[in-house]
Amino acid sequence: MTTLALNNLWNYLQGLALSQSDREWLANNLLSNTSKEKLLAEERKKQFLQMAGSWANSAESEEYYQMLKHRSDGRPANRDISSFGK
Repeated sequence: MTTLALNNLWNYLQGLALSQSDREWLANNLLSNTSKEKLLAEERKKQFLQMAGSWANSAESEEYYQMLKHRSDGRPANRDISSFGK
């Protein structure tokens, strides 16, 4: 989200009449998604390093992991492969 969109969302949330329990619920749910994503990312990195074997202790392992992690950045997610090879 852009900064403008986040500011608009924040203004909207501030305008709601939320009880203390509603605010706690919202905060917990927002934070739980972040925690789940961090745990998933840590697990993926752990699996990658396990597959790398002794190479995982090298200086290049972090760089290679980041390269693999971002390998599809900028690629369209809905590529049409039906015309591939024609």
